Amino acid sequence: MKVINAILPIVAYTQERCGTIKLGEKGQFAPVSLSSYPGSGNTWVRYMIEEFTGYYTGSVFHDGKLYRGGFKGEYEDYTDGKVIVTKAHTFRSERPLTDAIMLIRNPYDAFLSEFNRVNGVGVTGNDHTGKASLDDFLSPKWTDMNFGKYAVRWYRLYSGLLESGHKMLPIIYEEMKADPKQEMEKIVNFLDTRTDYESKYECLFGDNSKRFKRSSEREFDPYDFIDNEKLEAVNEVIIKISETLNRTHGITLPETYLRNLH
Repeated sequence: MKVINAILPIVAYTQERCGTIKLGEKGQFAPVSLSSYPGSGNTWVRYMIEEFTGYYTGSVFHDGKLYRGGFKGEYEDYTDGKVIVTKAHTFRSERPLTDAIMLIRNPYDAFLSEFNRVNGVGVTGNDHTGKASLDDFLSPKWTDMNFGKYAVRWYRLYSGLLESGHKMLPIIYEEMKADPKQEMEKIVNFLDTRTDYESKYECLFGDNSKRFKRSSEREFDPYDFIDNEKLEAVNEVIIKISETLNRTHGITLPETYLRNLH
């Protein structure tokens, strides 16, 4: 699959990669993470990093499905320095990952994407492109979700990274979707790895880049089925992380992240 759409994370099959991807030599790369909350587009951005740099990314999770799908750095020991970045979904100060690319997506959309991943397999047979049904969203598994707990986890990840003292590159998912070339420029500069990635632009962003995506069209808003008071904690952590980003990097999260709960 040559095609990665900037809408959602999907598996990238190596049979039709846009270029040759390889592992680095042992100790070649610093222990940099690609950290994000689940459902924030980590798999898609990993694919883009691999295509732009020519090197495989790794993970702290060792996901067999992603390995079989083409992410051949998935089983590597990320402490060996052979993968250019390492996927992580939690911040742990004792983990030997220092600098980080922080991929931030609107948490409301991230929670929804993760719910689709878990519940959409039965629709398409693929947890990367499936979508939960109306019945799923009307069921207690959605309406009784503890959004406060997920908000705390989302907050702890990004606040931990921002307050760690290590070098951070915040990447806003919505900006990545709108202009992936510009955001990938930031990432390759942060990684200090230059390759002839411009030759891959047509493959990555041309007319063939519209397949294998989870449809974002839906006739209803799943959050309409949730009492507003259950979502107040989500708005609160968005404000806190936006304030921290402003203090540490001079940027803020998009105002569209906040939901009108009145």
